[in-house]
Amino acid sequence: MPLSRPQFPDHEGGIVRFAILLIVLLGAGCAEAPPQLIYVPSDMLPSIDQPSQKQTRFAGQTVVVPPVTGVGASNLEALTGALALPGHSAIWSQTFHEALIEGLRKAVLFSDVSPDGASNFILHADILQQESAGYGATITVRYTLYDTQKARDIWTQDIAATYSFTLNPATFLAPGNTQSLALMRACGKNIGILIERLEALPAGAA
Repeated sequence: MPLSRPQFPDHEGGIVRFAILLIVLLGAGCAEAPPQLIYVPSDMLPSIDQPSQKQTRFAGQTVVVPPVTGVGASNLEALTGALALPGHSAIWSQTFHEALIEGLRKAVLFSDVSPDGASNFILHADILQQESAGYGATITVRYTLYDTQKARDIWTQDIAATYSFTLNPATFLAPGNTQSLALMRACGKNIGILIERLEALPAGAA
């Protein structure tokens, strides 16, 4: 019988690649990395079985997701998190930005999702909190949706998501069960909740 695929095959390797990338960027004095160099772990993406077939109020509309702000916006915070130091896990805002764009595209809520350019809507994300403790983590993000046609914000909400590993003997024996991985999965849940909230907005919303 063939062995089952490991649950976290790229987690630790991804952290190493990410740390090396940040060290190179810091050494070169770069504030941002090209999107194609950003490593987005699958754990940071929401679980979406298939695109929604419902006609949401955003059908045929486009959205731009500008750079994410808040906790994790600095390279130093991200490097500390990438090294998985206990109590110092942090997701880089650029990584969250790419995960957010990829998650929205996968959900097919909008006809197009891009990091810049002209669009019907602009979705701002400000990370208010990244907190790790024990075998769990929480991330809170303030999302604001701006309607470019109405020239005003039409929706804003703080979304908190938590992920914790079940405390049992397997938890302590699995090297992949780290605060960093818990935070990544909390990010995936956070983006998933955002998508659900946007899908639920009625057509006549302000």
